[in-house]
Amino acid sequence: MTSTIEVIEAPVYEGDPFAMESLLNPHAADGEVRELGPVVYIKKYDYYAITQFAPMQKALRDFRRIGSSDRPFYEDNPFRPKVLVLEDPPTHTVSKNAVMSVLSGENLAKFEKYFTAEAERLVDELLIDGPVEVDAFRDLAVRYVLKVFPDMLGLPAEGRDLLLKFGEGVFNVFGPPSEFQKQKLALAAEAQQWVEENTYRDRQAEGGVGDQLYKMADEGTLTEENARQILKSIFAAGFDTTTASLASMFRAFADNPDQWELLKTNPELLENAWEEAIRFYPASRYGGRYAKEEVVVGGTRIPEGGKILTMWLGAGRDHRQYENPNEFHIDRDMKKGHLSFGFGIHTCAGNLIARLEARVLLKAILERVDRIELVGEPRQAVAYQAFGHDYVPIQLVPREQKLDLS
Repeated sequence: MTSTIEVIEAPVYEGDPFAMESLLNPHAADGEVRELGPVVYIKKYDYYAITQFAPMQKALRDFRRIGSSDRPFYEDNPFRPKVLVLEDPPTHTVSKNAVMSVLSGENLAKFEKYFTAEAERLVDELLIDGPVEVDAFRDLAVRYVLKVFPDMLGLPAEGRDLLLKFGEGVFNVFGPPSEFQKQKLALAAEAQQWVEENTYRDRQAEGGVGDQLYKMADEGTLTEENARQILKSIFAAGFDTTTASLASMFRAFADNPDQWELLKTNPELLENAWEEAIRFYPASRYGGRYAKEEVVVGGTRIPEGGKILTMWLGAGRDHRQYENPNEFHIDRDMKKGHLSFGFGIHTCAGNLIARLEARVLLKAILERVDRIELVGEPRQAVAYQAFGHDYVPIQLVPREQKLDLS
């Protein structure tokens, strides 16, 4: 006897995931939609939201039927990468291979040495006079990433501070037109121009990632324009998400001092602590896809041509996947992973770099800091697609003696 799985129509959500109350509390807003079903039809904007962890993971494996070259709210814009995110195989394969070749292997080993030296220098400088109050966003995350990330790419030092506003464009262009979006894109315009100007061949430092991509163009692996677009894509994906994730991680530790104590006594949990932090506070709220043909996800029909948002942030708190998902536990079993870097062929190509930056900075702090204490009210950044904090006031209390974790 064979059993058939009943296919249902998606429940309809009448609310607005992009209303200001949703942006101010996206965990609650996206959690509400998630509990309606594994796939929910968002009536106001005519798209389908895949909301729950397991159905989303399964759907993201199905790249032949669920493609990436279209999505809700898509129209051409300078802030939108034209490669990688919006590509399907075979062109995506060429672009992804190019990125992986410059962000792994020997380059990754070289980056680790440099990132470690810069992380240790920064933390030592902050702690030189003993306990210090800092903003974990600007004084730790931004100051660190703004140095090592553009250096890694081989970009000029002048004008880097503009990158603080670049994410205002990158993470608000992918959403419905509104006065909020218009203001965010205006704030980011100067930063976007800086990125445009500094991703051409003649602005790349010898040996940097940008220089290596252009050499692939010389070899015929990429076109000149694809090399530039890939460099822009790395920029768009690798700066703001990392700074947001790092600041959120420090907030999680400040809010949960018992977890810092646990890490101090169990430093082998360091990498798992980072993975738990980005599950708990993913930097990207959602991604986009479309149905190339009618598909069934989680027993729910998505029609051919249906545009889709994959709700990473909501899936990170899915109680079907995680026990006590609204709690931060660095010893959580993360063998089944998370979706904060995406999944499948479109897993974030820069995830190795983000993980490396986080690991070496957290290690430098763990070796030197006894306590991380919240000394004010953190402030959540407000954006369509991103989640993070733009102010996390903490006090770092140094250890009496540095811990050697080498």
